[in-house]
Amino acid sequence: MNFRPYVSRRFLVAFTAMVILFVLLVSASVRLVHSEGQFSDDITEDMVWLASQGQYEAVRLADALAGYARGDVDRDGLQLRLDILVSRILILEQGEPRRLMEALGHSHDLDGYQHVLDLSAQTLEDLDPRDANRIAELRTGIFSLAQSLRDVSNAALLAKRDRDAQLRDLRRRTLFEILSTLVATMVTGLILAGVVVRDQRNMANAEAALERERQISKLHRAFISVVSHQFRTPLAIIDASAQRMMRRGALMRYEEISARAEKIRNACLRLTRLMESTLNAARLEEGEIGFTLRPCNLESLLQGVCESQPEQDQDRIRIELGDLPQWLQADTTLLEQAVQNLVSNALKYSPEGSTITIHAQRTGTEIEISVTDQGVGIPADEIGSLFQRFFRARTAQGIPGTGIGLNFVAQIMVLHRGFVDVKSAEGEGSTFTLRFPYRPTGSLASPLPHAVPQPAS
Repeated sequence: MNFRPYVSRRFLVAFTAMVILFVLLVSASVRLVHSEGQFSDDITEDMVWLASQGQYEAVRLADALAGYARGDVDRDGLQLRLDILVSRILILEQGEPRRLMEALGHSHDLDGYQHVLDLSAQTLEDLDPRDANRIAELRTGIFSLAQSLRDVSNAALLAKRDRDAQLRDLRRRTLFEILSTLVATMVTGLILAGVVVRDQRNMANAEAALERERQISKLHRAFISVVSHQFRTPLAIIDASAQRMMRRGALMRYEEISARAEKIRNACLRLTRLMESTLNAARLEEGEIGFTLRPCNLESLLQGVCESQPEQDQDRIRIELGDLPQWLQADTTLLEQAVQNLVSNALKYSPEGSTITIHAQRTGTEIEISVTDQGVGIPADEIGSLFQRFFRARTAQGIPGTGIGLNFVAQIMVLHRGFVDVKSAEGEGSTFTLRFPYRPTGSLASPLPHAVPQPAS
């Protein structure tokens, strides 16, 4: 897994694609601007307008010649019309208009225009209104010039139409390229964002998994430390009692031998319970402990749990039975271990001489078994973590324990399709309640998959 998304292969590919698309977008935009400039230039240097103006002025000069012959136009008016026509032709002979005339294939006509204009200027110097032949000849030349300008105008119009069509196609293609590039850029950006988000999520998941591994490793080290300490204490008791018995030998009185033997026995029982709780939790986690429903007498089960406690603690336990059926279906072995864990915890975390109450009843379709103590209690902010494996509340410091008992109880309840409810106040005591469905003798049930439920508060 790559923990640096900004150098991942997917990120680099997507980023390179975005750079290429950006370059294409800039290139298409430049072509669009260039085509718009060309379109504007064509409008500015419009040969259709220039040629049409020249044709119009040539026709007006020819009309002025006819008016001159009739006496309607004087020589100054005739000269004015000629000067205007000359100015129009001069525009066509210079700069961009001349280049366009050459592009249209009419550049050779410019010499003819100049010849007609020079002839007209010379003729007007001594033209008599009554000289009909000279006027007719001059009008013919002027009309020929107008005809040529009309051809130029038509050719320019057709060329302009073709040019505009090409520019429109170019602009359409460029706009399509820009839109396509924009869409591709957006898609690539989304892919890039997805890559970054995915890599960030993977990195976050990896960091979370690493943190979980650190926590589990920390809990395992704490568990090993606690278990080693728990084993060391009863072993030390056994060793000390055995050494004293060996040193005193036959000098020991029966009462002393009995007391030492009782200490050894209690230490052995403590070791046995510790090993059983550790092994059972591991077996249940690995699915090696089966779940089998069988008829169960709950009253006898609770009495057996009470009698299995140390003799000095049995008088502290009070059993209260409510409306309870004589028989029900449960895995007797696992249910007994669950209650045994709760009762052992209650005795361990309560002051000596305080009372432990076991209350069992049927409530509707559920069986409830609660164990109440007057012990150290559980901090409110730690109740949610109480059933995690190896977890121990801060109020349990200095009290022997491994942190696997309540997790084992919770898993047993899951197999019974129930859960564990806990109510506690720090320094005032706790009540743990097992709740699971009531199954009459003869009913069928199947276990659920292994899971650890969250306790109800």
